[in-house]
Amino acid sequence: MTSTIASTAATVDPALAPLFEPITLGKVEIRNRVVMTGHGTGMAKNHLPSEQHVAYYRERAKGGAGLIGMAFPQVHPSSQNVPNEVRAYYPEVVPGLRKIADAVHEYGARIVMQLGHTGRQSSSTWTGRPLWGPSNTPCPFNLEMPKEMEVEDIDEIVAGHALSARHAKQAGIDGVEIHSGYGGYLLASFLSPFSNQRTDEYGGSLENRMRFLLRVIEAVREEVGPDYLIGMNLQGSDFSPGGLEIDDAKKIALACTATGAIDYIIVKGATYLEAHQNVPDMQHPKRIWESLAAAVKEVVDVPVIAVGRVNVPEDAVDIINQGHADMVAMTRQQIADPETVNKMKEGRIDEIRRCIGCNQGCIDRLFKPTHSSCVHNPAAGFERELGSDTLVQATIRRRVVVIGAGPAGMKAAEASARQGHEVILIERRPITGGQLRIADKIKGRDEIGLVIDHLDVMIRKYGVDVRLGWAVTAEEVLALAPDHIIVATGSAPGDDIVGNLSLGIKSTPGLDQNHVLSVWDVLEDSKAVGNHVAVVDDGEGGWKGIGLALQFAEEGREVELLTVLPFAGSKLGPFSANLAVPRIHNAGIKTHPFTSLTAVEGSTLHINEKGRVETLHDIDTVVLAGWHRPVNDLYFALKNSGIPVERIGDAVASRTMLEAVHEGERAARRVGVLA
Repeated sequence: MTSTIASTAATVDPALAPLFEPITLGKVEIRNRVVMTGHGTGMAKNHLPSEQHVAYYRERAKGGAGLIGMAFPQVHPSSQNVPNEVRAYYPEVVPGLRKIADAVHEYGARIVMQLGHTGRQSSSTWTGRPLWGPSNTPCPFNLEMPKEMEVEDIDEIVAGHALSARHAKQAGIDGVEIHSGYGGYLLASFLSPFSNQRTDEYGGSLENRMRFLLRVIEAVREEVGPDYLIGMNLQGSDFSPGGLEIDDAKKIALACTATGAIDYIIVKGATYLEAHQNVPDMQHPKRIWESLAAAVKEVVDVPVIAVGRVNVPEDAVDIINQGHADMVAMTRQQIADPETVNKMKEGRIDEIRRCIGCNQGCIDRLFKPTHSSCVHNPAAGFERELGSDTLVQATIRRRVVVIGAGPAGMKAAEASARQGHEVILIERRPITGGQLRIADKIKGRDEIGLVIDHLDVMIRKYGVDVRLGWAVTAEEVLALAPDHIIVATGSAPGDDIVGNLSLGIKSTPGLDQNHVLSVWDVLEDSKAVGNHVAVVDDGEGGWKGIGLALQFAEEGREVELLTVLPFAGSKLGPFSANLAVPRIHNAGIKTHPFTSLTAVEGSTLHINEKGRVETLHDIDTVVLAGWHRPVNDLYFALKNSGIPVERIGDAVASRTMLEAVHEGERAARRVGVLA
């Protein structure tokens, strides 16, 4: 069933009206200018579309998206980037794709299926076959040698694109999108002299390097006919030495559109040499690829879609108003909040759950491997359990007391109140936010605070009774006559180095000295930090230590970064680490991998570095930036009270904001179930 395209609603803010103007791509009318581009989800089952896919895309269509991309179905057995990807060349793919198309059409959106091949930027682990690429040169990111493709191999890939496009059309998908013309994936790797060292008709001149892509476009158009929608992802710049630059991209765009077979172009950037730009996190500025889209739009006569860290309505509409693009992708934003478009349309801007550009819940999870989600949208990837239609209003209104207004407690309070319960939220600090309000004080990490900003708005909307500055006791909690208690008291720095215990180091002498500080001492209490600083990561491995070390270096301090891990940044997501690790070294920070702090003796640190006993001298300040210990005394005091009580987040074990928020949502849904 296909819904009629909705017209612009009367409630739309006139300033945002350009985003809600319909647009036609090829012969397909799209109801607005907001796109959710294709992105890995890891939701395939046996390489076929799943019910999880259906629920995921339905939720974004229901939330108001105009055009949705489905990524990154593979066109050939030689390609697979993560274990749980759709293989579009399977004939069995059609029924699952039809379910996705029907779900999206039910809510008036359109969907295109990407046609992808990862090329050398992959791993043979998932296929059991050699990687394929234009030349015998490995991807600089995964460093696996590919096979240099023979002409017969190229013929197979061309045919694979056409076959996969046939399956999409048979399934009622609105169009296909040629994916790997960007990002250093297969077609892009042929286009770029950075990766293409061939001397045959597929290498050398730009005309030769375009030959493969133009053959794919021709074959797909011939397969699907003149009226079917075909889009293309284009590399605006490689950001790699000797690679494609924007002038090359403009020539490629002109050649592709001159075929008459391409209906729109999405402009992106980067190869895996600069992998951090493929899915740019909060280390990057907003609207990162806008200028590339604008440059391509100047030379082509088909609609252009801009992509790259657009997560606020004002930025999206400004890109349209400036004529830099015809449509704007807000992809991770719609992972974070599927209702983004409807909220803009209805004037509920303050309720939008903003993407914070952390990558922790979306792309990073695909490398685990598992399916994608979002740090502060627990329903992302879990729509069948937690989506917008799954929350049941309470038949018996209970009084829920939540202790701790960090991300776990706030989410539990908000979700409990959404179900209709009376909720009291208690916090010992004078503000909400817990550790996220500390973490967002690190320079460059301030977007983390958007998680709390959103929850602040929502707990006010649903009437949560927030009581700040109260270090509540068990007796005081019970005096509130709760029907259900959720303990989200978080974690705190201890008086030891937690990671050392896992190494068999039972105690670390000297941690009680005044110049040994916790991250909280530095960020929350503003304690003085000297010129020569040692930041100690005991294996926690996140931005806590890395962010502080970078900040200290930028302030002109001499920084030593100790970590028990193989290298500083090794537990970050791979795309984020691709930028963070060079930043660490470019900042002049001296790193000590495989290193534990064994004692502090005044300004001398005793360390075990790769099994060698060493000393660091003239250290002014030591900052312990590792694991915390759960704060759980209140939980155990209430555990046997006879009232349902559970603990969530760091009060269980020191982890991340993703676990905190997700556990808050799920705990709230157990109110009235636990006895």
